[in-house]
Amino acid sequence: AVVSTQSTGDVLIVNCNRDIRGYSDVVINRLKELQMVCDSFFWSENMPLNQILADITRDGVLYAVVLTEASAHEKSINIHVLQGRNPKDFRDVPLADGLDLLERDFNKAQTARSQVPGFL
Repeated sequence: AVVSTQSTGDVLIVNCNRDIRGYSDVVINRLKELQMVCDSFFWSENMPLNQILADITRDGVLYAVVLTEASAHEKSINIHVLQGRNPKDFRDVPLADGLDLLERDFNKAQTARSQVPGFL
């Protein structure tokens, strides 16, 4: 079954718990400062995370950032790089380091897109 996250942005924030909404808002605001388009989704455990990631990858979303209670407590993020030749996962990355990683990768993706003839 296809998950309806309705994400067309650069990053989908997957919240594992509604109690961490404040931390989620901090992460979203920081990503928006990096000029990334963000959407947010509350994950229900009856939907496999792998399916959510597969669906948003097909939609062209570049990254998923999964936030848990532990990541909110530790001020970290879990990053899934969804596009490219070698999709990767980074677990429990400190927030500042994760944002740096996302910014570098996003800038590379934007540069690559701008070099495609006819791409606007």
